[in-house]
Amino acid sequence: MKGADKIHYYEVAISGSPLRSTFSYHFDDELAVGQRVAVNFAGRNVIGYIAGIGSKPQFKTKPISKPLENQVYLSPEDVALINWTVENYLASIGKVFDLFFPPGKLLKSNSHVIPISPELPFSTPLKMSDALKLLGKEQFQKLKSQRKLKILHSYEKKLPSKRRIKLLKLPLSIKTLESLKLTKSQKKVIDYLLSVEKATPRELMNALSLKSRSPIDTLLRKEILTLEEVEEDETDRWTIEAIEKLTAEQEHVREAIVKDFSGVHYIFGLTGSGKTEVYFKIMERVLNRGKSVIYMVPEVSLTPQLMARIRGAFPGREVRVYHSYMSPSKRQRIWLDAVNGEIDILVGTRSALWIPIQNTGLIIVDEEHDSSFYQQTPPHYDAVEVAIKKGKLYGIPVILGSATPRVERYFRAKSGEFKLHSLVNRPVGQLPELEIRDLRNNKDYIIPRKTFEEIEKTVKLGHQVFVFVHRKGFSNYVVCANCGNILKCPNCDISLTYHKHDGILKCHYCGYTIPPPTKCERCGSKALSARGFGTERVEHELQKRFPDLSIMRMDRETISNPNQYEKALRKIESKEAKIVVGTKMIAKGLDFPSIGLVVVIDADRIINLPNYDSAENAFQLISQISGRSGRGVHGRAIIQTFEPEHRVMKTALENDYKGFFETEIEIRKLLKYPPFSIFVEIIVEAEKEIQCQNAAKELYEKLVNTVKGSEILEPVTPAVKKLFGKFRMKIHLKLFDRGELRNLLKVLQKNPAGVDVIVNSNGGSL
Repeated sequence: MKGADKIHYYEVAISGSPLRSTFSYHFDDELAVGQRVAVNFAGRNVIGYIAGIGSKPQFKTKPISKPLENQVYLSPEDVALINWTVENYLASIGKVFDLFFPPGKLLKSNSHVIPISPELPFSTPLKMSDALKLLGKEQFQKLKSQRKLKILHSYEKKLPSKRRIKLLKLPLSIKTLESLKLTKSQKKVIDYLLSVEKATPRELMNALSLKSRSPIDTLLRKEILTLEEVEEDETDRWTIEAIEKLTAEQEHVREAIVKDFSGVHYIFGLTGSGKTEVYFKIMERVLNRGKSVIYMVPEVSLTPQLMARIRGAFPGREVRVYHSYMSPSKRQRIWLDAVNGEIDILVGTRSALWIPIQNTGLIIVDEEHDSSFYQQTPPHYDAVEVAIKKGKLYGIPVILGSATPRVERYFRAKSGEFKLHSLVNRPVGQLPELEIRDLRNNKDYIIPRKTFEEIEKTVKLGHQVFVFVHRKGFSNYVVCANCGNILKCPNCDISLTYHKHDGILKCHYCGYTIPPPTKCERCGSKALSARGFGTERVEHELQKRFPDLSIMRMDRETISNPNQYEKALRKIESKEAKIVVGTKMIAKGLDFPSIGLVVVIDADRIINLPNYDSAENAFQLISQISGRSGRGVHGRAIIQTFEPEHRVMKTALENDYKGFFETEIEIRKLLKYPPFSIFVEIIVEAEKEIQCQNAAKELYEKLVNTVKGSEILEPVTPAVKKLFGKFRMKIHLKLFDRGELRNLLKVLQKNPAGVDVIVNSNGGSL
């Protein structure tokens, strides 16, 4: 029996727990910080993580059941990054540990000990258990620290076989197809397959909005189409040829970065100025030195075109993409390849940053300004700031890039914290010609006659048009013209959006849907009217005006996964889609040379959101979407607004980010917003409104008494006061001392459930 002196005490973080604390456990053997273990917590067997070595507490502790793996996947730097994230974003420590691992049960690994020194009592590899028996634990650790042996891990890769999918193809020549008598629906199917070559039946039905499979089945029966089952091949994808030679300006930036290849570099480059080409040349240098690259993008939607460009630039390299839309088995396969050092370039969203990929030599964060890098669900964190910290902890250079930087980060770059580089010329095309269109005194506030004429003129020239709409759906709300009642979601304090195509009213927060009612639930009147507009309404107006044109809508209702997105991009590339109506997903990082006109339908909606950074977000969005045009043809952008004199409009018109920045930073300084403070938003939730108000008031009083060096605003009812069936209150804080985050964490650790905290921490020296 082992003696009491052999017992070790550990602080354990509980997987999936919303709690911000660790818990004391004991175990007979030594465990490493970062190791995954099985523990009993609140009567359940759960996964835990060794967050720290503890000492014997005053209370009785539970035992750790067992370590889950012999291998410790997390390095001391990984654990330091976890602790930094917890401290800076007041996040749940268990949930931050979870970010490092893929969903599902990890595959088992076998560990072998490889002899390096000839003085060891064995000359061939031994199983870890046999080596420990032969040498004893103390001697084993001593030899390991002296680098006289090393440990090698191998996996039982019982991975699921690649998914088999059924693809529709056209076996006949175009000449034969032209001679066939086909129905209108069948022609649509043939035209679609001619543009994309192959597609699954489901993808084709979604893309063409087919009500039934009948046209497809008829074409299969007549052998005009074939359906073949193939193994899904991630490498059999779209490829875009690489640009070999950099411009003199791009080469100058590349040389400056390579010359001082450490710390954080910021490339401030106008839209279309070739930031990606500079990234690629620096990546090539890193890869040639045997290192790997993490390439971060804000959204999954950006990955298809980027992957096509990377495949063209780095043929033969092991490139993987990683994001939350993937199946758990696929994510696990990529994760294992990464930890085994089998990946050269890992492209992904914020979740890819946490993979413990081996031998990383560079982290790139493209479009760093994008709000998608901030995780909106717990654990909250800003992936850009985590990437910067990861680079510092691991000694990895980090490159950030944007045409419209976050104000806080451009301030830090100007202050010398980052190394700033500029790209001001477009290698291809010119910056678009911007026009601010005043909607005042205009009856047609959605698409005025003049805008219709510009769209028609652009299409006649053989160019394409992007139309940006802030919201999806046909109309934003349905109101009773008799009593003024607006139809709202019963779970959320938000109006239901009308979707004409699907014939439903839908809540875009919780997903609640109902068929449109025939009369008002309050007064019984049948005078119900759909007001406001979204992407579907704009598409409808354009289709009425241009019935013969191919108009494609891109929003979360029509495109729900990367495969659908890739097919949509191919339709744009092949010029099959003449007009593209979309939400934010068409504003980001896309590069098509035939976009001749961009229209922003209603810029005021973005500017007037109740956030301290709404002007910044509006400037970024207008600049980014405008920058999609003029890359291969003469480009124009029309910004429709009721506030043409607004500073955002004026600086956007002149494409003057620096002018916008100078004004915005002065306003931030005056009002003490980031980067001159850490802005914290605390959300209190409860099922009853009075309960929510009381909890918020109680928490506010605790904060006032505990958190000093700050400005704390009294609880307020937010714009959306009820969400997912719970009432909400908000408390805003401006912290002027980073150390106060610890005091804030102490208060929140003792607070009951139902409190969420969003920290806008600029990560700088504050």
